[in-house]
Amino acid sequence: MSHDWSALAARLKTASGPDPAIDVVIAEAFGMPMAAYSESAADCRRLVARVLPDWRLHLGFDGAGGRPYAVVSNADIRVEAEAPTVPLAILTALMELASLKTD
Repeated sequence: MSHDWSALAARLKTASGPDPAIDVVIAEAFGMPMAAYSESAADCRRLVARVLPDWRLHLGFDGAGGRPYAVVSNADIRVEAEAPTVPLAILTALMELASLKTD
């Protein structure tokens, strides 16, 4: 499956909340059922579990307790991203990892 992961990662970095158009692209890119990925942390967690079954997803908030971040890691590979919402942080980390794996 060929996809422009870098373009999707860039689009996610500018998102500020739920975006049904992003949800469609994510579902198509991963061959997954349509879901509210940009709005639902639970949907994002299921997505990561399905596409990266042996990977770890860690969620947290910056030191001031404001912006959420997500870390996707496995052995010596670690990708971290922050965003305005938990779902967007998860998706941004996932897209950055996908972009790394296709470079």
